[in-house]
Amino acid sequence: MAVIAGDAKAKIVTMQADHCQLVKFMGTEDGNYRKVVDYLNELLERGPAKIRENWRRENAHRSIAHGESAHTAQAVLAKPLLPVSRNYVHRPHISDFITEKLLPADSTKRQPRCVLHGISGGGKTQLASSWIRAHKDKFSRIFVIDASSQHQIESDLQTAIRSMGPEYSQSTWKDTVYYLSSQRGWLLYFDNADSSDLRLDTYFPTSQHGAILITSRNRDCIAYARDSSIAVGMLTEKEAVDLLHKVANVAPSTNEMSLAIVRELGLWALAIAQAGAYIFRSQRLETYLAIFRNHRDKLMRESPIKGENYEWSTYTAFDLSFQQLPTKAQELMKICAFLHHSSIPLALFERSTTAGFLTHIVEEACPPPSDDETTISHLKDIFGSDWDEYAFQETINSISRGSLVEISRDDDGLSFYHFHPLVQAYTRDLIVSTNHDLYLHSARQLLLGAIRPLPGGENNSWHRQLSIHIDGLPASAKSAHASYIMAFLVVYDSIGNWNASLELEESCYSQLCEQFGSQHLAAIRAMSSLAAALRSCGRFNEAEKMGREVVQLQAEILEPDDPDRIAAMSELAWTLCDCGRLKEAEKMQQEVLALRMEILGARHPDTVAAMANLAGILGERGRLEEAEKMEQEVLALQMEILGARHPDTVMSMANLAATLGQRGRLEEAEKMEQEVLALRMEILGARHPDTVMSMANLAATLGQRGRLEEAEKMEQEVLALRMEILGARHPDTVISMANLAWTLGQRGRLEEAEKMEREVLALRMEILGARHPDTVTAMANLAWIFEQRGQLDKVETMRQEILVLRTDILGQEHPDTIQAEDALSRVVARLATRSTTHNRE
Repeated sequence: MAVIAGDAKAKIVTMQADHCQLVKFMGTEDGNYRKVVDYLNELLERGPAKIRENWRRENAHRSIAHGESAHTAQAVLAKPLLPVSRNYVHRPHISDFITEKLLPADSTKRQPRCVLHGISGGGKTQLASSWIRAHKDKFSRIFVIDASSQHQIESDLQTAIRSMGPEYSQSTWKDTVYYLSSQRGWLLYFDNADSSDLRLDTYFPTSQHGAILITSRNRDCIAYARDSSIAVGMLTEKEAVDLLHKVANVAPSTNEMSLAIVRELGLWALAIAQAGAYIFRSQRLETYLAIFRNHRDKLMRESPIKGENYEWSTYTAFDLSFQQLPTKAQELMKICAFLHHSSIPLALFERSTTAGFLTHIVEEACPPPSDDETTISHLKDIFGSDWDEYAFQETINSISRGSLVEISRDDDGLSFYHFHPLVQAYTRDLIVSTNHDLYLHSARQLLLGAIRPLPGGENNSWHRQLSIHIDGLPASAKSAHASYIMAFLVVYDSIGNWNASLELEESCYSQLCEQFGSQHLAAIRAMSSLAAALRSCGRFNEAEKMGREVVQLQAEILEPDDPDRIAAMSELAWTLCDCGRLKEAEKMQQEVLALRMEILGARHPDTVAAMANLAGILGERGRLEEAEKMEQEVLALQMEILGARHPDTVMSMANLAATLGQRGRLEEAEKMEQEVLALRMEILGARHPDTVMSMANLAATLGQRGRLEEAEKMEQEVLALRMEILGARHPDTVISMANLAWTLGQRGRLEEAEKMEREVLALRMEILGARHPDTVTAMANLAWIFEQRGQLDKVETMRQEILVLRTDILGQEHPDTIQAEDALSRVVARLATRSTTHNRE
């Protein structure tokens, strides 16, 4: 480390450099070069003010020498702008906004104003000071006013006019306002106008030919310029990384670690500056994240950075707003600290309060624990026993005034609240350990009170809104009691989050077995739900084993006509179908349908669902004419009984469309698949597995109709979604890979297709086994690619094996078996032709 020496008044600059590097820099991007240049620029910027001050003193001395009093000779200086930090990072979108509002291109009939608002530490004052310095030549006079209190405003306004010359030495703040009202080209800058008690417009001149700039953490200041206000919040990632590197004086070869740090800090300027200062001292960028996660509260409360224009640490800046909140507002923030920081719906508080914060009971044998009453009592103290929107809005408005929460409305007019992630962390860190569980449990109970099953066909957007907040709860909180788990499963099953469902189903089953024993009906029902979750996650063999056990247990305990037993048989039949055991699946589903016909009647929704399931199995067995006839009947019944938007009706439309496609009626299939996709997008959302399946089906039909470019684009999207939602080894994801490989082959990109199809075959061999119909299909697809590439000797052996397998598994009459015979005959004929050609040669 080297230090620039000088006289006692010199500025000391610390640099990471040896003696040679103190006077010779590597280039203009060198961190030490930038630091020295910044210091020199700062010195030049302060120079004129320093010279004026020296001349003021000199004039005062000369006046005294001529017999004048020091009082009459003394000049008054206006408040100067705060210096801009050496590490200031330009934020063009905000600077351009200020320019647009304060220096409009067209003449305006209104006084130009601009309000920068946001919580402390976002960089409002630095942005304003930097902008003013860059545009000072556009104004005739610039007055800087400390707006932290009424007294300070009036004092600075008075000082401002008195600084204009001795003739104004007796003027007051009112004279300043009056003077500016008759002038042009001035700028009045009110900094830190944070108090909610201030009436700032009292100090606004009336002239339209001047401009007003305000910085405030009080969001109510927007009222002074509703269409000219901008929230100063998070930096862009580039701005954040630049700031980190400047303060830390580092230039890493990649930005990967820096990006991770600034994202963890929520792209918040002050927090990033603090992080940079710590890294500068430690010279260890790579360890900062781990240290931050273990010591966040200490790091965010460290003293302000020396040599910078920061008055507070990050958490101290947050304290300024939080400590002024009413008690109920602080309590609300502490509960919200355990939800996701963004998109907290107003309806969460309304629905939960209206329901008395009570958990929806799914299993009568397993009600919520009695100690929930303590948590519910705490929630009622904050939100009341009955929903009072006015009182709630008053609480939210007090938080909003301090810029601690942002409020947004979606296209449907619904309100959502958004906290900065660091504000969330700050609020959690405020909670003493003894009260931690109270607020965590209150957040959980708030969510539980808002969860209710949705009527069939209703848009599941409400459950999607809740899901990110349920995800944010610790796993131990979600699974603390079986009643909580079953309520949370209502949401996860609705939105199709099968992986989250599986994790909770396993915990629920374990708890109920421990509480009641594995033979209890509640435990068996939980076991049945777990088997269904395993099937949804593509773990077919485990699902089959557990499904058989459920059916066996229920056969011992329940009557043959018990609805639970019949439902478990139906679920097992579908699992057998997924496992490729189609004959057994059909037989069991026939039995389910017969029982439901007898017990419930032909028009009961459960009977119609059994018909739909049987039709699907018939389709898998290649009996497409029977399947279509039954699917047409099912669809007509469900349209009449459930309505066009019910998920079961939409599923039947999807099944019928798939059958039509298999029968070669592609135009009808595409039209119906377009309708299914639109309905599922609206009802289930774009990321629900059923919606993604509709995209996959439509893409396949487009490919069959020869629209290969459209098909490939959609299949790429489907594969990416399934990779993210279901995982790489889920059978549906592997289907997407297979479909994309087929399309690539049809487009002549045989090398890409072969590589992907080999991966599909390997995965299916491992996940489904060698005799599963889907595995055999992968062999057939790979054989087709080999055939297109002229590798006929290899193809003949594969085609013979495929025919044997399909005959054995599917039967001789199945369309896939017939197709396998035709493919083998084609290859044999080509080989014979090739042999004849060689003999002639």
